[in-house]
Amino acid sequence: MKITTWCTTLTAAFCFLCSAEASAQRGKIGYLNITQVFESTNEGKGILQRLKNEHSKKQKELDQRMKTFEKKAKQFQAQASMLKNDVRQERLQALAKEERELQKLFMQYQTAINQKKAEALGKFEEKVMGVVQAVARREGLDYILRQEILLHGPTKMNLTNQVIREYDKRHPGTSKKKSK
Repeated sequence: MKITTWCTTLTAAFCFLCSAEASAQRGKIGYLNITQVFESTNEGKGILQRLKNEHSKKQKELDQRMKTFEKKAKQFQAQASMLKNDVRQERLQALAKEERELQKLFMQYQTAINQKKAEALGKFEEKVMGVVQAVARREGLDYILRQEILLHGPTKMNLTNQVIREYDKRHPGTSKKKSK
C-alpha cells in the first residue's frame, strides 16, 4: 500500500512539473496591427500626409498632360477624314506614342510613390520594434504577432493602442514639431 501511495504521489508530482513546464513554454502572446500603428501615430500621420501631398502634386501634373493629350486626340478625330492618308498615319502614330509615354509616366509615378511608402514604413517599423519590445516587457509577454497573420485572438491581447500611445511618447513626430 505504501508503494501505491508513493507511486501516486510521484505521478502527481511528475504531472505537475510537466504541466508547469508546458505552461512556461507556451508563454504569453500579444498581437498588434502594424498598419494601424503607422496610420495612427503622429509621425505616421505626418509621413502619410507628405506622401499624399507628393502624390497629389504628381497627379495634377499627370492630369494636365492627360487633358492636353485628350485635346490633341479630339482635334485629330475631327480632322482625320480631311487629312491625307500618310499625314493621318503619322499623326496617329504620334498620338499612340504620346499615350504610351503617359502610361509609362503614370506607372513611374505609382512605382515611386509605392517605393517611398515602403521605405517610410520600413524605417518606421524599425523604430516601432523598440516600442513593441518595451510594451511586451511591461505586459509580461513572450511573443508578439502581427494581427494580419492572426486568425483569432482575444481583444485584451491586442496591443495596438498601447503601442500607438507609447510610440507617440517616444517619437513625437513631425506634426508636433511644426506646431511648436
